[in-house]
Amino acid sequence: MPLAELAVQLTRLGYRTELHGRRLLASFGVRRELVIACDGRRFRWSGESGNVIGDVGHEAAAAERAGLVLRQVAKWS
Repeated sequence: MPLAELAVQLTRLGYRTELHGRRLLASFGVRRELVIACDGRRFRWSGESGNVIGDVGHEAAAAERAGLVLRQVAKWS
C-alpha cells in the first residue's frame, strides 16, 4: 500500500504518522495534523484534489518533499 510506505519513510525522517484507510495523518510538531491522501498514482495534501506531493513508487522523494514543506509550517506556527 503506497500510503503505508510513505508513512514508513516519514517515520524514518522523524515524523509521527497515523494511517486511516486512504488517508495518512502526519504530525510535525505543530498544533494540527496534516492530511496526506493517495489516489493510487500520486500523494496529495488534504485530499485527492489537493496539491501533489509526489508519485507512488517514489515514496522516499515524496517524504523528503513533505518534510521540507512541513518544517516551514512548524516554523511559522
